[in-house]
Amino acid sequence: MWKSILSAVVIIVAVTLSVELFRNSSSALGQSNSALPDTTGLIVHTATAEDGGQHVIIVDPESRALAVYHVDGASGKVSLRSVRKVQWDLLIEEFNGVNPHPKDIRKLLN
Repeated sequence: MWKSILSAVVIIVAVTLSVELFRNSSSALGQSNSALPDTTGLIVHTATAEDGGQHVIIVDPESRALAVYHVDGASGKVSLRSVRKVQWDLLIEEFNGVNPHPKDIRKLLN
């Protein structure tokens, strides 16, 4: 269970960073990070899965949505694992945080 939670958190962090990098990058940098033509506006990231397959994460910065697919290493079968709009997630200041929390650091600095 913890492994699944950690994987979900890692994916959310990766997607959040990807969205922020895409928003602040030049078009040339955005093209190098995407396996799709520049006209789509989508960000595609792949990662090796523990079972030897691949995870494919597709982010649509315009709609602030992401989709996660698993590609089986042996058969090549593609399975949709998750779809989620992240616009509300990105408004959370902290989640699963550990001490010191961001609000505590902010209080120390003020």
